[in-house]
Amino acid sequence: MIKLFRNIRKNLLKEGKTTKYFKYAIGEIILVVIGILIALQINNWNEHQKAKTTEIYVLKEVLSNLNEDGIILNEIIDQRQKAKTSVANMLNYLQTENINKDTLEKDMLHFLTFERYFPINNAYEILKSKGLQLSNNELTTQISRYYDYEQKKMNASILDIENAILSILEDQSGTASFIESLTLNETITINNYNDAHLKKEIYRNIVPFKNNNIGTLNKLIVFYENNKSLRSAIEKELKL
Repeated sequence: MIKLFRNIRKNLLKEGKTTKYFKYAIGEIILVVIGILIALQINNWNEHQKAKTTEIYVLKEVLSNLNEDGIILNEIIDQRQKAKTSVANMLNYLQTENINKDTLEKDMLHFLTFERYFPINNAYEILKSKGLQLSNNELTTQISRYYDYEQKKMNASILDIENAILSILEDQSGTASFIESLTLNETITINNYNDAHLKKEIYRNIVPFKNNNIGTLNKLIVFYENNKSLRSAIEKELKL
């Protein structure tokens, strides 16, 4: 093709058709420019398709992580609700003269159970390594806020529950002195369950814990709703 264009230019010069030569040369330049622009457009389109494919993959992985995170959050919410119910029960019957041992042990187990929150964030780390930029800026912000702010704040609140419970278990002059055996989150055996000092110690522990637990439970419910909202936003984006 290039050889053909060169021969045409030579023939025009030989025939002395200078004006036609320049017109032809300009036309040839325009064709070359158009060819370059088309090639750039094709390259840009290919790059866009690659970026879109990568974005879809990462979003699917983030969605998968969020689904797993939602399951974990549901389990923690369930335990915080059990603790809430058991604390309310104990506040009612600790003032009575006789306590049922099985009931107390069941409620104490729920009260002294804590969770450790290990969210699955590997897909978000991949997204961050790629510059944390999606084609949907609003979704980028929503994902970033969930992982970098809301999740960390939630984890701190869950950890606060753990620390509160551990401080009770480590106090050997208080409630812990009445615990014969304890397998965390599984079983507990309490000695002298009708002892007035035990009742007093349990009551002293659960009064401040009640508000702490309810506060964390409420935050968990809100955070779980944020998790669902983010999942819906990603699912909607993947359908576009």
